[in-house]
Amino acid sequence: MTLVQEAVDIMERMPRRKQQLVLELLHVMNNDLESNTNDYIAPDKRTGRSDFNLPADFDEHFDDLNDEITAMFMGAGV
Repeated sequence: MTLVQEAVDIMERMPRRKQQLVLELLHVMNNDLESNTNDYIAPDKRTGRSDFNLPADFDEHFDDLNDEITAMFMGAGV
């Protein structure tokens, strides 16, 4: 099943009002994308965001941050 077929299947099972809400959301998202076409910045491959100022050697040292990242989520001393 393709992504479009799956979306159609899900939409067909929704009540009419929810279908309308999904379409309104898609219109809003599409308008937002069209209005920002000139401002597009390719997302960073690790974060999915594009407005970070990362050092040039970030990819080389990314894995060195594992302990620090773990401490942020799990608490110090993990």
